[in-house]
Amino acid sequence: MPHVNGGASAITKAARLSIIVLAAVLGVRPAAAQVDPRLPEGPNRDLVVRHCGSCHDLSNLYTTVGRTRERWNATIDDMVLLGLNITPRDRALVLDYLATYLSRQ
Repeated sequence: MPHVNGGASAITKAARLSIIVLAAVLGVRPAAAQVDPRLPEGPNRDLVVRHCGSCHDLSNLYTTVGRTRERWNATIDDMVLLGLNITPRDRALVLDYLATYLSRQ
């Protein structure tokens, strides 16, 4: 699949949202219980597993190690636009985990 703008997928947000909705309607779920062992232990890892793992294979998180806190925040913004239902408290805790364990320092 072609990539543009720093690795952003060529698939539009609307198309991705359609895929997510279709998967939900059909009852398709990723193997979220299969936590990649490289995902670091730490406070609020369970929230990352619950919120990110509801749509993603968690090994994807490990492949994005090195993002800045700002980039993780933008990624969460994108996921909210695509339908992620997350409270402000959980969002802050997930961002803290990602920024602490999977970011450039």
